[in-house]
Amino acid sequence: MKKCIIGICLLLLMSSLLAAQSVQFNGFVRNSVYAYSAPKAPGSDDTELHTRLYQTLRTDATFNQLGGWQLHLAGRALTDLADSDLGDLKRFKAYRLSISKRNLFNMIDLEIGRQFLHPGVVLGSLDGLNLTLKPLNWLSWQLYGGVESHLLRAAKVYAFDEATVFGSKLKFKNLFNSSASLVYLQKNYQSETQWQLAGINLSNNSLKNLLLLMQAHYDLVNSRFHRLYLSGRYQFNSKFLVNAYVKQQYPQIYNNSYFQIFEVKRYLLSGFSLIYQLNDRWALNGTMQGVQLDEGYGNRFIAMVSNRCGSLGLVYETGDLGNQLGALFDYRYQLMKNLLLNLSVDYSRYRFEERYDYDSQLANAIGLNYQFSDHWNVQLEYQWLQNADYKSDQRILNHISFVW
Repeated sequence: MKKCIIGICLLLLMSSLLAAQSVQFNGFVRNSVYAYSAPKAPGSDDTELHTRLYQTLRTDATFNQLGGWQLHLAGRALTDLADSDLGDLKRFKAYRLSISKRNLFNMIDLEIGRQFLHPGVVLGSLDGLNLTLKPLNWLSWQLYGGVESHLLRAAKVYAFDEATVFGSKLKFKNLFNSSASLVYLQKNYQSETQWQLAGINLSNNSLKNLLLLMQAHYDLVNSRFHRLYLSGRYQFNSKFLVNAYVKQQYPQIYNNSYFQIFEVKRYLLSGFSLIYQLNDRWALNGTMQGVQLDEGYGNRFIAMVSNRCGSLGLVYETGDLGNQLGALFDYRYQLMKNLLLNLSVDYSRYRFEERYDYDSQLANAIGLNYQFSDHWNVQLEYQWLQNADYKSDQRILNHISFVW
């Protein structure tokens, strides 16, 4: 804890020095307090109070005198006052630590270090190099490689043979009102190929007010289509929008993930959504979805009314998987010039493990957000939950943020 506070103070001092040396420096630092009760052991009725202290930092520095090179840093430190034996893998998280440069030699974008990456196919976070070549206005070629970031985003780097990742994306832009990307991703674990995905992403807006999207990714390891996605969005006028889609996909499970204990199964999802703007303040949203699993077929219907302050919605699910009704409510109200009230309610029915009976759950939260100045902000939120396992689960969350 003491090291973290000293580190934050040094960072604030460094930011002051950098500001005087033609360096653009922006970001935020946040101190959070999270208090809750938890069972002392699985299945135990005895609980203990946990008070967790989080320090979160995110900053970007642009060095103008060095041609616009940037330094990126995002991380979090945790102290649990009830658990002094909390290991460093859980205490410290490094979400991003990298340097980058855009438009190097007028044709190259690059970033080196830990970074979030979505190169046209689901990847996540990478510890390595991401390089994009832009030889022509309508053509770009992305190359990336390294190791997959630690599963817990700990300040630790996997060995190269534990989680090798590399891939490429070749993108063609503005060709006949279309964009196309050829994508490839390979991930090896202990010299064995775990993922090897190749495919194409397409988008087209040749017809006025109509946007078409298509993704087709093939799994070369298992010889099957990993992801098929097709959607169309049509804007009838300034008030009415329709979106329809169909998706078939297998989950991408990391080799060291908890979800490895489950059998990976394909699902097929289709549906459409409507958005109608009643006036300057109110809008109606409707969604209908159908999902096909090995266990059967189910439908989901969602209806919502919303405005600038929040939304109210109902969710109804029916079919072979059972019938259940849920409700959603989210609202924000300006009490004073700098004081905002937040209120949310979520009622749902859910299943545990392989049981087919449904249990009710009610989750609520109420909070205040006060903006002291352009730089300082304080948030306080009270949360409570009721379900079959927890008759009364209450939590308190507090944020104090400084933005520069």
